[in-house]
Amino acid sequence: MNLSIIKKTSLAFFAFAFLSSCTEQYVYQNQDFEDAMSVEATLTNELKYQEINISRTRLVNDTIKKPESGAKVTVVDSDGNVFNFDEKDGKYISVNEFKVEPNKNYQLKITTKSGKSYISSQQVLTTQNSIDLEAKMAEKDGTQGVQINVKSFDPANTSKYYRYEYEETYKVQTVYNTTERVELVPYQGSFKMIIVPAEPNTHICYSTKHSTGIIQTNTKDLTEDRVNFPVRFIDKSNYIIAYRYSILVSQYTQSQAAYDYYYTSKKMVDSGELLSPNQPGYIIGNIKSTSDSSEKVVGFFEVASVAKKRIFFNFTDIFPSDDPTTFFRKCEPEEIQFSDIPVDNYKVLSTHVYIGGGPGLSPTSYWMVEKQCGDCTTFSSNVIPSFWEN
Repeated sequence: MNLSIIKKTSLAFFAFAFLSSCTEQYVYQNQDFEDAMSVEATLTNELKYQEINISRTRLVNDTIKKPESGAKVTVVDSDGNVFNFDEKDGKYISVNEFKVEPNKNYQLKITTKSGKSYISSQQVLTTQNSIDLEAKMAEKDGTQGVQINVKSFDPANTSKYYRYEYEETYKVQTVYNTTERVELVPYQGSFKMIIVPAEPNTHICYSTKHSTGIIQTNTKDLTEDRVNFPVRFIDKSNYIIAYRYSILVSQYTQSQAAYDYYYTSKKMVDSGELLSPNQPGYIIGNIKSTSDSSEKVVGFFEVASVAKKRIFFNFTDIFPSDDPTTFFRKCEPEEIQFSDIPVDNYKVLSTHVYIGGGPGLSPTSYWMVEKQCGDCTTFSSNVIPSFWEN
């Protein structure tokens, strides 16, 4: 009997970052590896618990982040208000919810448990804007798909520099809706197979993914501060749009200094983590040591207004004349005869799910498919998101 496992179709995920040139770039310097502090901080005009990430630099091939633990972290505004941050799960979270307000300066202050002190330059909230999203059929590099554009307009022409993040959520629906499963149980000194009810709600799930990398644009060379930016392109054959898809886009209006820092970071390190410190080079940001003027600090303390927008669409909204099932995963049932294989080969139960038996099959023969074809909880969640709209 052929027990080879059918390889499922790979799911392609694409995030395209269209970067414009900047007017003034920070110069990065070559050096031998140094243990330096790295700060990732963007405070916004949202009323929320603000977050600041503080860690140590690491070698390029070291993927494990090293948090800076035990620091005292505060943000002070020009009115003398002090916002304290507590350490939690490797991050520093504000003790209370707050939002950045216009016409105030904000400054980050850090004191490590070893007694070293750091301070940022003073930052002011950027212009507040609103955004809209558009999803339409498009072609890119000869491939048909969905283009999602961000649109915004600042009539005062004061924004100009923008950074984007997005969170996409999509409905997953398995090819087979399994109601029973095969279970291996002890029997007369050996084992036997029995059919029992399957776990409920394994047919429809929801997956959420976050954008990676640095995505920016600017309008500095345009006569109007008007954005029409292609933030996300999704191939027509990408499984994530097979049924229903949603994207939440965040547009951060940046200062020119913040834009230049992120832009140069993107050029230095094309990775999935914002401001990942890259040795042997580093970028001078707006944070410095007050106890050692020669110490290098990686990172930028940013204060930015943010605008958010979410949209939903179905595959047929974009491609009304196409059948999405012709583009996506093929699930071929496989006949498994457990009586012909040793017990230690029953590992197929960890990779496949039961879908029934065919006419004329013996009691020990089962039709099965890969779990991805019949149990979406193996790679996704069957909990409906609170924001989901059908």
